[in-house]
Amino acid sequence: MNDHDQIHQLNQLLNSLFGKFGFSKLTEIQKKASPIILQKKDCLVIAPTGSGKTECSVIPIFSLVKNVKISGKIKTLYITPLRALNRDVFRRITKYANENQLTLEIRHGDTSQKDRKKITENPPDILITTPETLVILLTQVKMLSALTDLEWIVIDEVHELLSSERGSQLSLSIERLEINSRYPLTKVGLSATVGNFEDAGKFLVGTKRKCEIIRDTSVRKYDVEVKYVDGTISDVAQKIIDYVVELELDSPILLFTNTRGEAEFLASILKEKSSFPIELHHGSLSKQVREETELTLREGKRGIVVCTSSLELGLDIGSIELVIHYGSPRQVSKFVQRIGRSKHNRDASAQGLIITNNSDDEFETRAILDRIHEGSIEEQTIHEGSLDVLAHHLVGLSMQIGEVSIEQAFDLVTKAYPFRNLKIEDLLDVINLLDSNYLIFFDRIKMTYWKKGGSFKYYFENLSTIPDILKFKVFDSVGKKIIGSLDQRFVGDFGDSGNIFVLKGLQWRILNVDEKSFSVNVEPFRGGGITVPYWEGESIPIDYKTARKVGSFRSKVKNGDITLTNKIIEKLTIDPIPDQNNIVIESNRSQGSIVIHSCMGSKINSTISTILSSMLSTMLGSIVDSRSDGYRIVLSSTARISEKLFIEILEDDYNLQSVVSASLTGTHNVNWRTWCVAKKFGVVGRGAVYERKSARFLYERYSKTALVHEALRELFHDKYDLKNTEKILKKIKDDEIHVTWLEVDKFSKLAEPVLDHTAKYYASPANLDKGIIDLVIARLEKTKHRLICARCGKWERVMQTFEVKDLMICPYCKARQITATYYSDYDLPKIIRKKHDGKKLSTEEKHKFVRAWKVASLIENFGKTAITVISGYGVGADTAARILRNMVDEEHLFKQIYEAERQYVVTRGFWDS
Repeated sequence: MNDHDQIHQLNQLLNSLFGKFGFSKLTEIQKKASPIILQKKDCLVIAPTGSGKTECSVIPIFSLVKNVKISGKIKTLYITPLRALNRDVFRRITKYANENQLTLEIRHGDTSQKDRKKITENPPDILITTPETLVILLTQVKMLSALTDLEWIVIDEVHELLSSERGSQLSLSIERLEINSRYPLTKVGLSATVGNFEDAGKFLVGTKRKCEIIRDTSVRKYDVEVKYVDGTISDVAQKIIDYVVELELDSPILLFTNTRGEAEFLASILKEKSSFPIELHHGSLSKQVREETELTLREGKRGIVVCTSSLELGLDIGSIELVIHYGSPRQVSKFVQRIGRSKHNRDASAQGLIITNNSDDEFETRAILDRIHEGSIEEQTIHEGSLDVLAHHLVGLSMQIGEVSIEQAFDLVTKAYPFRNLKIEDLLDVINLLDSNYLIFFDRIKMTYWKKGGSFKYYFENLSTIPDILKFKVFDSVGKKIIGSLDQRFVGDFGDSGNIFVLKGLQWRILNVDEKSFSVNVEPFRGGGITVPYWEGESIPIDYKTARKVGSFRSKVKNGDITLTNKIIEKLTIDPIPDQNNIVIESNRSQGSIVIHSCMGSKINSTISTILSSMLSTMLGSIVDSRSDGYRIVLSSTARISEKLFIEILEDDYNLQSVVSASLTGTHNVNWRTWCVAKKFGVVGRGAVYERKSARFLYERYSKTALVHEALRELFHDKYDLKNTEKILKKIKDDEIHVTWLEVDKFSKLAEPVLDHTAKYYASPANLDKGIIDLVIARLEKTKHRLICARCGKWERVMQTFEVKDLMICPYCKARQITATYYSDYDLPKIIRKKHDGKKLSTEEKHKFVRAWKVASLIENFGKTAITVISGYGVGADTAARILRNMVDEEHLFKQIYEAERQYVVTRGFWDS
């Protein structure tokens, strides 16, 4: 049979296979990809959202599996990066499985114990799972047996795994599946957005196999409006409500944010302000809540679903007419995925609104739309030779096959594309570290290793490559309320008493950290131009091409070539305007800071920032703190940074790798990364709380081992770009990029985004003491008390402090001894009545009765003032008596109350509970 006849036959077969399910016409990608899949060739299928990628893989695969179905054996694994996507794929492909008499199950983190047992006892033909769950299956004897006839692996949303360690983990899992199966595995990758598709193909199939890349190169249209709001997030919420009301849409709307914190905050404001239903969807919510929201979307109920990346991927969530995004999506791939959720149909334009209160976001969105038009997408950089992932799989391999030779392990590992360049010395370093921590036994004579008692616990505690970050509640000791949370990295690095940080746009001073209750006690702080430590979390990086375009748009707006709102033009007051060819530096001597405007993207700016702060610190003999975003770098120091010294350092020659590596020693970034990697190597327990000194000790103790090598590798992968920074520094030296130095009395509006976290730019009380006292008074006045007659116990009332009158008499026994306790104390009246009736009190009851009489005595002598004092947090009868005895005036009284509260907060961690 010639090629032409074979193609004709394949097309006929495809038309009949797809026709069974009502497909009268195949999409472009289905025409291209399905014949390749029917021929059992490894392939990567790249096509926009809504192109029918899932169908183009499963319909041909299931038709082939039907013919070789073996009871109790899994023939196909379908792997997705999200649990929500697993449920969605299951729902969508069930009909294709049923038609071919194939069984289908899901196994992931949310699967119940009962369902897991059912899958183990009676394995399905097709199993849908996640990369993390696959790692578990590779150590279970029954599941390994069920996977010995595996022939197909479908990996959905490949781009989502490509640049994360989850991808490296999956690549090794696939190699472990290869040695377990009697058949060569055929891999099919599905993706909507990949910049470096050749790399993605090799990642999918490994180093020694070929991969066909099948692309739908047509560009989807995006009908996107960009709205700038000059105001707070609350003003943004109001604008969203107005916009949605005006459109009168009858279907649900997705509202994406870049962080869970933003999602929670926006959802709470929208619930308060709007009349239509507001739902929330993100990874920290329970399975039940997420599933209910997904059902709401599929049913097409009117309302807004505020979400993060949890709804970014290819979930079938029905007809979404509009996607709103708060702030810029930061990346072309994120934009395409998120805005592409609307009008989930290849032929319709995606309908979107980008709404922001940040001028950078407006320029950034325009830059991203420009790149979409050009077909330009960010490259996803693969994690090369991730040693902690390797360690975990080496232990897993010993659990899978027993005694493992070093040669056998090295051969398996280097077949995976991310580990193709691994050296045998690196493998032995990892083996030695695992051996020294009693996780395996390494026989250096036979050059083999096998599992030990600690292997099992280590393996199952480290299934996820994402570090588990513990959160500390931040408790405002003045307002007596929780104001937010800090992750353990910030607390470990900056959690010393007296340190100041920014949260919710205000400065706070740390009183103490309570590790038992995972809380940080703070008070408001009013400071001048000081550097404030700040931890921003893992923000989405902006790449070089987008940042350059932002610079170009700024110049066009400044020159009048593009029209934007006056509020945005007002921010472009610097001359020359910082753009792709101009770096502009604002030096403010009174603030002790300089801001470098540099449109180079997150990683290049981070690299330049690290070099500058390191070299300036050395030359000035004084610490220079630095921080950067995609468009700016800020340097702060008590020493003066002169233009001459700055330019000299900028134009000097460096070995960037050495300078950045040396400058990282002892820094927060490297301490934290070392701690996380130590957990993944099993050196630190999974639940241990990060602490700076311990992390520094680990760095020094393991500096010559795979542990610290991996910590540095991860940092360089995630934060820095040495290759492109070198090119930029050369352009600066050759004057292809011009540098302008400006001395300023006040930083420009364009500098503000990077300064918000390092200097005080928020309205706060002119006088800290007065501001705090006002807050304290307001709170004390609203405190609720249960007032009780201390003599008979019959009379009781619940009152707030401001409602209390000076003279109080019991209406029953006419006594003036009125005591006070917290409003939900129902025991004290019973204790007083018991005493009044002459009954015997227990030791604890006696203690409470004595305290009640002390308080009654204070109220009798000092009236309402005594009630005010005992309203203080943790202020008991004895402390209240001391404050009342030493009272000078009202202001002094409130200061004394607050001081007593502070003492209570700071010392209570040392008390016996």
